[in-house]
Amino acid sequence: MMNRINSIFRRNLPAKILALFVAIILWVVVMNDQNPSIEGSFTVPVAVVNAPEGYKITKSDEDVKIKVRGPRSLFVSASAEDFRAYVDLSGAEAGKAEYKVQTALPQGFELVEVQPEVVTFDLDQVVQKRMRADVTVTGSSAAGTTVAKVSQDASFVTLEGPQSAIDTVVRVVGYVGLAGNNTDFDVMVPLTALNADGREVQGVRVVPQTTSVSVQLARGLSKKIVSIHPVLADDLADGYQLGDVRTDPIKIEIAGDSKTIESLTAVDTETIDLAKFTSNQKITVKLALPSGVTVTNPDVVVSIEIKKKK
Repeated sequence: MMNRINSIFRRNLPAKILALFVAIILWVVVMNDQNPSIEGSFTVPVAVVNAPEGYKITKSDEDVKIKVRGPRSLFVSASAEDFRAYVDLSGAEAGKAEYKVQTALPQGFELVEVQPEVVTFDLDQVVQKRMRADVTVTGSSAAGTTVAKVSQDASFVTLEGPQSAIDTVVRVVGYVGLAGNNTDFDVMVPLTALNADGREVQGVRVVPQTTSVSVQLARGLSKKIVSIHPVLADDLADGYQLGDVRTDPIKIEIAGDSKTIESLTAVDTETIDLAKFTSNQKITVKLALPSGVTVTNPDVVVSIEIKKKK
């Protein structure tokens, strides 16, 4: 029986091998014709892996376009969720840098290209900084009264946020409106981090976010308008010289006992440190008021012109 089977198998063996070979070729041709290899594109978000802790991370592109090749039948059920694009931030340091986009594809697909091939990441270290918090009084109290004293619970606060944002903060301030008050009052005041232009710095958290402020009003005090004298430290960097120095406002109304303010013609600001300045500055400082003298708002803006020596 076995000999008969072997005989049948070996009969016309070359012709049978050729027929099998032709059948395979025909099958490949038919499959390529019915299920050809095509190309397609998918837009997928860029994920981040191995991100270092303690950084605010931003990227130039949120999505990339993946172009792939594969049998047409695979594209029928494929969607963007099946593909993955990611950037590995292992060993990344603070600052901007370009990182190559890597991909993970479903079985049967071949990567053609990724656009863009690299994505720029900016790693901004999250830091903390301790800073004085100022309270500014706005508006006017009732007729015949003036602000005698303003006190606050939180004189210093902690700023938390990206290094680049923290560096732009020049002051932390809360505003108290008098709104015609005629008696002493307490109020909770929100604190805001401001830049040199007086705008709130986004992305910076102030801790604590509020402070309790007590405002004491007084009656029977004398009032007088005097000039404001900016006090500058003698520590300007070598190679630079002072130009024009102006205050805003130029004059201010003070209040106090008549004998105390009678001889006053000007009030000084706090001493302004010039050591770190090499260009024109506009900063907010407090008045250094003599004992017994009050003002509605002790904050003034000082504009300082700094020139290079010729």
